[in-house]
Amino acid sequence: MKKEKSSRRQEQAAETKRRLYDSAAQLFGQYDYDEVTIDAIVQSAGVSKGSFYVHFPSKAALIDAFLSDYINGLDVTYQSFIVSLPPGIKSSEQLLTLAAKVADVLTDTIGYNRMRTAYKMQLTKAVNMETVLNYQRDLYKIFAEILRQGLTQGEFQSELSPDALTRYFVMAIRGLSYEWCIRYPDFDLKKECLEYFRILLKGIQSSEIL
Repeated sequence: MKKEKSSRRQEQAAETKRRLYDSAAQLFGQYDYDEVTIDAIVQSAGVSKGSFYVHFPSKAALIDAFLSDYINGLDVTYQSFIVSLPPGIKSSEQLLTLAAKVADVLTDTIGYNRMRTAYKMQLTKAVNMETVLNYQRDLYKIFAEILRQGLTQGEFQSELSPDALTRYFVMAIRGLSYEWCIRYPDFDLKKECLEYFRILLKGIQSSEIL
């Protein structure tokens, strides 16, 4: 009986947390960080304010936890996507395909409004954005592994390490996504991302491949 009650409480807690996440995601897709209050979040989620504070000490803590879980989920999606590619595909094609996938996620899944809010939170440091910015993030490790593979197999050549190259590719995505935000809707993120990546790849293409 005790196990059943404990399991039920855990399920209820998980459901409350999910509803708070969903509410926050919806509201931050419509409003800026400062405009969204805890009262608005709990009202939209249909939970009490007391329940909110059982899980999170503040709005910033909620966003921090949500971002961590959300980013981890996205990275699992990216990993599954790479694994699903045909065997033997060139590293350059893997990078271009992954870049296109990231662009699709940014535009179609996350969306302009949430990306704009995320950039504002980064600039104002209203929320801990380390989950997004950390170069140890799994998505960036995927980039590093593909680049390392290309270097090992002789498809790429560079005096830079895979980690250093990864930083340049990641900075390219960050810069392009920021450009998308400030020029929205007159900026095709996927098209520009692929063109920019082709330029980067040309710079490390092995002379033997050329």
